[in-house]
Amino acid sequence: MPILLQSAEIVTLRGRDALAFAQAQFTSDVASLASGHWQWSAWLDAHGRARAFFLLARPESDLLLAWLPLGDASALHAALARYVFRAAVRIETLAGWALHRIDEAAAPAERTLVGDRDGWRIGLPGRQPRTALLAPAGSEPADGAALEDWRHDDALAGLPLLAPALDGEFVPQALDLERVDAIRFDKGCYPGQEVAARLHFRGGNKRQLRLLRLDGLPVAPGAALTEDGRPVGRVLYAARPRSGGAATALGVIEASVAQAALQLADGGFARPGDGRSFLSST
Repeated sequence: MPILLQSAEIVTLRGRDALAFAQAQFTSDVASLASGHWQWSAWLDAHGRARAFFLLARPESDLLLAWLPLGDASALHAALARYVFRAAVRIETLAGWALHRIDEAAAPAERTLVGDRDGWRIGLPGRQPRTALLAPAGSEPADGAALEDWRHDDALAGLPLLAPALDGEFVPQALDLERVDAIRFDKGCYPGQEVAARLHFRGGNKRQLRLLRLDGLPVAPGAALTEDGRPVGRVLYAARPRSGGAATALGVIEASVAQAALQLADGGFARPGDGRSFLSST
């Protein structure tokens, strides 16, 4: 049976120009996205900083679905609508849907969608193959402990999920978007492309995505990380698996920071791991 984890923040783009509109706005190569498949993507501001990170799916030829695991669908909807102009695309927020976990031996094939209960199954990386079901929410309560486990796997996979509090904080390189194939530099213009491409080809990014082990309870997205009182990074999100052990977080920190413990505002500590240990997240 599917286990309800949380409400799903989803924006849909439908119409003859939906694909072209998304190609001109988002960082991934939307034009290459075949019906029945999905990809990671992001939306940048004019300064090349990420406003949103999401899973972009194409259930039908003229329909795109952007699922923001930690984002705000209403905010993305309102912001994107300002750029529609004369394009034949209708942008809407999909209300009443939820993320469910399905425990099954085999997840859907890589980056494919499988129709299920008026929703879609998506295979995602984790400690074990896991399946997300995006579908209308039922009457059952959300399982908070199961959600912590789910978010723990997100962190282990290095998925740079962005909460609204971190809108406009990080360049694509700091979030390691290229590793999850969420950004392309050879597909034409999109907001922030010039800045992102310059950092890609010429360098200059000084922050990196890192897996963190917390000594204490999980902290809220955006929590500051300091070293000897100096700000050196931010937490994207954190979770404590119900199996016990230390809470895990994903954070963006200065590349020069050593493997020493970093301080949190609540008095706890975060110990950086090796970013290269991320599970396969493509």
